[in-house]
Amino acid sequence: MNPLLSGVRVLDLSRMLPGGVISQMLADLGADVVKVERPGVGEESRAFGVPVAGTTAGHAFLDRGKRSVALDLQDPRGVRAVHALAQDADVVLESFRPGVADRLGVGYDDLIAVNPRLVYCSINGYGTGGPRDHEPGHDLNYLAYAGATGFGGSRTHGPAIAGVQTADIVGGLTGGVGLLAALLGVRAGGDGCHVEVGLADAALWALGIHVSSWLAGDEAQGPESTAVTGATPSYRVYECADGRHLAVGAVEPRFWAEFTEVLHRPDLAARQHDPQAIAEVADVVATRTLDEWAKLLEGRETCATPVQDFAEVARDPQFLARQMVVPVAGAPDHQQIGTPVHVDGRPPARVGPAAVGVGQHNAEIFASHDLDPDVHAAVLSWAPASGPSLNDTPEESA
Repeated sequence: MNPLLSGVRVLDLSRMLPGGVISQMLADLGADVVKVERPGVGEESRAFGVPVAGTTAGHAFLDRGKRSVALDLQDPRGVRAVHALAQDADVVLESFRPGVADRLGVGYDDLIAVNPRLVYCSINGYGTGGPRDHEPGHDLNYLAYAGATGFGGSRTHGPAIAGVQTADIVGGLTGGVGLLAALLGVRAGGDGCHVEVGLADAALWALGIHVSSWLAGDEAQGPESTAVTGATPSYRVYECADGRHLAVGAVEPRFWAEFTEVLHRPDLAARQHDPQAIAEVADVVATRTLDEWAKLLEGRETCATPVQDFAEVARDPQFLARQMVVPVAGAPDHQQIGTPVHVDGRPPARVGPAAVGVGQHNAEIFASHDLDPDVHAAVLSWAPASGPSLNDTPEESA
């Protein structure tokens, strides 16, 4: 099966998670992604997670299937190299704070001048045009600022840190949708353009169904304030007798009714939205272990599932059947999480390769773009400099 994005060329100046998930997905779908990294040290994902397959787990996941070129963007020779690479790129992706790419000489105006059909995608913390444009932040900050953190958690313990970097990932995937839409426009004869996503905006958008209700007059907000945030017994996480947990998401009445049958408490079927029933359900769930509940729930349509750990997920028949835990190309003993996009019943591409050294593809990329030898000399003589750099991302302080 031909990769869906075969022939699409992506120049990735971004770092860390938001930009990384975009370019990873594009690479999984067949795009040729060239990742620009600092000479010597590379980017921060190389320090994420435990060592594996010659790199780290975080780098292996985020940067699989990409080519790496090492360039110093504080050196004019490195900037010239980016301009040369942008000439035949379809997409440029960056995650600097607003204004930094311009100061470095790799901003939208700089690169659209060398390639008028370029789609330039910026992922930053708060977007441009607001008073927080240049503030640093991380996923937790964007979720808190957009109201998501205060909306989750519990009344007893207050807001909670989510197990998924929601703003980073939703922001990244939203940027991916935007750049692909823009790319379709260019392929249809349109001009290049600048796509921008603020991670705080993405967090607010992800919360949209709840905020829209509030804007329409619903006063419910805060932990356990709605039917899907723990206010009712039919959408909760309950502790079992062995200290493990059962997740119940029986939103529809028929699923809730069947769940109460499994509990041998059919009288609770009429109390789906009664907060007073939460304690009664908790008392029943606490009488059996998670494995015992799993056996009783098997084959029943209850929307109740075990809260699994990673060891269980990695050997789960459902995820294995969907090829979501897969070997990496060139490193069969190393497994990774696959792409969730399936086309015609299967993933569109193999995962990998993962263990790419910093600047591993400098020679072939320089040669294919007729870059001067002094660009390579700039890499070999690289030393950290002061001023705006790749460190000036939305996730980090200046």
